[in-house]
Amino acid sequence: MKRERPDPAGSPLPLNRRIVLAGIATLPLALRAKAARAAGASEDFINEIGDQALDVLRRDELSKEEKLVVIKDLLDRYTDLDLLAKLVLGRYWRTASAGERDAYVQVFRELVMKTMADRLHEYGGETFEIVGSREINDRDSLVATNILRPSGAPPIQVEWRVRQYDDGQRIIDVVAEGISLVVTQRSEVGDIVASDGMDGLIEIMRKRLDHDPGTTGG
Repeated sequence: MKRERPDPAGSPLPLNRRIVLAGIATLPLALRAKAARAAGASEDFINEIGDQALDVLRRDELSKEEKLVVIKDLLDRYTDLDLLAKLVLGRYWRTASAGERDAYVQVFRELVMKTMADRLHEYGGETFEIVGSREINDRDSLVATNILRPSGAPPIQVEWRVRQYDDGQRIIDVVAEGISLVVTQRSEVGDIVASDGMDGLIEIMRKRLDHDPGTTGG
């Protein structure tokens, strides 16, 4: 039985669902707690991102558009979006043509940036604290954080998978409340490809990108 195609206008594409909003979109919007514990290299890396975001978000002289430019740059520099797109596509990456891969990665990146633009105005003074980290393999580490909300609501547990490259570190997955961005989106994106093919997936993503440009004004 053919799966019903998601409505890009009514139900956000997998790239813009709760796990993304609690994960990638939280990255530059959650600020480092002042009393951060001594940390290793990966913990320092996550703290550095928070420090840079804090410097931008507290500068009242900057417009929303100016802040967004810097925040998007942080996301682009500190997250391996191309690898993230590949991991989300999973086994279908191997069978996709070069043109399909290029088109998919491009719209994936644009959707992540759109999510950031749509969420920037929702920052409400959140901070984060690092609660630990562990090595996964010789290149990857997992840094555990708690997102602390000013309202006093229970913290959101977010883990950042950080990979070491020759030229530095980048985030390659986000696990919010035990839910992996890559695993969740791979399942949902895979369902779309199995039903509608790569062209169908790219079409749905583009419709989501074109629908409701969000509040990006000053």
